[in-house]
Amino acid sequence: MCSAGAISALLFPLIHSLYSTASPSMLKRKQSSRVEAQPMTDFGPDETLTDSADIFWINKPWVHSLLRACAIISVISVCMNTPKTFEHYPPLQYVTFTFDTLLMFLYTAEMIAKMHIRGIIKGDNSYVKDRWCVFDGFMVFFIWVSLVLQVFEIATLVDQMSPWRMLRIPRALIMIRAFRIYFRFELPRSRITNILKRSGEQIWSVSIFLLFFLLLYGILGVQMFGTFNHHCVTNETKLGEVTWNSLAIPDTHCSPDGEGYQCPYGFKCVDLEDLGLSRQELGYSGFNELGTSIFTVYEAASQEGWVFLMYRAIDSFPRWRSYFYFITLIFFLAWLVKNVFIAVIIETFAEIRVQFQQMWGSRSSTTSTATTQMFHEDAAGGWQLVAVDVNKPHGRAPACLQVLRVVRLIKISPALEDFVYKIFGPGKKLGSLVVFTASLLIVMSAISLQMFCFVEELDRFTTFPRVGNHK
Repeated sequence: MCSAGAISALLFPLIHSLYSTASPSMLKRKQSSRVEAQPMTDFGPDETLTDSADIFWINKPWVHSLLRACAIISVISVCMNTPKTFEHYPPLQYVTFTFDTLLMFLYTAEMIAKMHIRGIIKGDNSYVKDRWCVFDGFMVFFIWVSLVLQVFEIATLVDQMSPWRMLRIPRALIMIRAFRIYFRFELPRSRITNILKRSGEQIWSVSIFLLFFLLLYGILGVQMFGTFNHHCVTNETKLGEVTWNSLAIPDTHCSPDGEGYQCPYGFKCVDLEDLGLSRQELGYSGFNELGTSIFTVYEAASQEGWVFLMYRAIDSFPRWRSYFYFITLIFFLAWLVKNVFIAVIIETFAEIRVQFQQMWGSRSSTTSTATTQMFHEDAAGGWQLVAVDVNKPHGRAPACLQVLRVVRLIKISPALEDFVYKIFGPGKKLGSLVVFTASLLIVMSAISLQMFCFVEELDRFTTFPRVGNHK
């Protein structure tokens, strides 16, 4: 008994010292099998932390939040950087220059820090081998380009209305950085790859299908119609003397062959190009050649103003051509191909949604019962139940919010409640969709501003409020 107790007394401190000095990596090896069984998550570079090194400043949460806020500020700076905006508010030119300078130094410091942590080329986790890091590097490059361009504009070395402004277009894509942390895929990478590969093949097939019909109707338009240059002009109109007063009121397309619209008395049907008008003055909407014809077909397939194209064709050519051409075009391109494309997208998202069921979870219905009594502390310090006047107005909410009470009608019918839930989904899903739509609208507005703000005759893309009203 004594010897056994002595042996245990000697072994216990030794075992305790070995256990206390064991490295964390040795203790974690036992859990490696369970960790590998978990689904792999595809994070961006903002979520990658190096366990073998100290926590660098670039990996701190407040730095990530700051960089995401700076991405939004960068997009706002791009939206404000237009000649008309600076003309109305001259100090904004220096405000945007200051913000761009700060953003340039901040993102450049982040890029250098990531290159130091990851390595530039060598290693499996190097900077150039990470797609998000490459994206961030391109954004830093275009911030530098935008800043240098603005220096030249302030120094009047480059005209503010020059096409060089289009170099700022890629900067609008930095908005992706502000929200990419929410685009997490809690699925194995192989499964994500298979889903994207299968959906990519379907989208490619539908794109070829769409291209086929665009080419088909583009060629048919060239062969069946041609140009829409014949207009009704006065009999006194001569070569090179075409003005607005020479045209009929309203301006009307006509047919010189007697099968379409015929000009009234005192007017004649003439090709305006033969009277000296250039192609830029006549416009590019028609079936003059294959390129313009495909553009016209795409315009008609979008169902925006296609009826005006059909009316031009009816006035300029025999009616049966227009009826056959545009009815079949709308059926195949606007309905068939578009719905097939949408069906492929819906099928892809449905497959991803099935894989994400464990992330969304099951819907739990909770019932709430209204009460007309509440606990109230009296003057003596005791608690008692008192009646509540439910009709008494209280709170500081605006009275207009009472309109939202109509939402309670949804709770009356369980079938209606389930139907609304299936349409809109959880609040997180609906909120993400709203944020994504608003972000895409801002990005496209910023791109449109930098692409067309230097066109003097086009006043719809001069400032951000104007371009936002036309989206």
